Amino acid sequence: MSKELIAKQTAGILRAVMNQPHWQKDELQKGFSKALLQIRQSAGSKEIYLESLLRNVTFLFENTNRAKAFLKQCIEEEKFSSQESFHKVMVEVPRQVKESNFLTENMPRFKELVYKGSTIEEQVDHAEMVYFNSKLVNDLMIDFIGTFLHPDNQKPMESYMEYASDVVVDAVFHYCKAFSGFIIEEITSSNVSK
Repeated sequence: MSKELIAKQTAGILRAVMNQPHWQKDELQKGFSKALLQIRQSAGSKEIYLESLLRNVTFLFENTNRAKAFLKQCIEEEKFSSQESFHKVMVEVPRQVKESNFLTENMPRFKELVYKGSTIEEQVDHAEMVYFNSKLVNDLMIDFIGTFLHPDNQKPMESYMEYASDVVVDAVFHYCKAFSGFIIEEITSSNVSK
């Protein structure tokens, strides 16, 4: 399979994923607003809120990386693991992150990405967008892998096994980021026009 075919197939799968009800623009906005409200209410100050967003972005980075590693292993081994085994791996991530120094060690890496702006208000606005983007990329990756592993989809997904695992994972991640960008652009432009 060529890189062009991987790209076309991956984009098609992600479009199908995004046709599910929980990917509708209004649902995404509601879920995002609810998550931010919960983070904000537990923070107490804008500075603590900003740090909470940084903590969440750092966690989402690790969560996405675990999902990518799972997909990579499936491609390398040329076998479809069960959706249950994927779910078990992903359910363990919060516990493993909590029991390690991952956040403490990695939050400084993401600080420059998250803390942009000359005022605390600008930093908060930017951090919320970084969080939203990180969450969308993570959720798209997880939904893609769930679709990839579904027993009804395995026959058409076999073509992914013909390529190097890095190429497949990079293509999927690239399209998750691209689709996340489209979603954010659509939501922010519709909010501006209101």
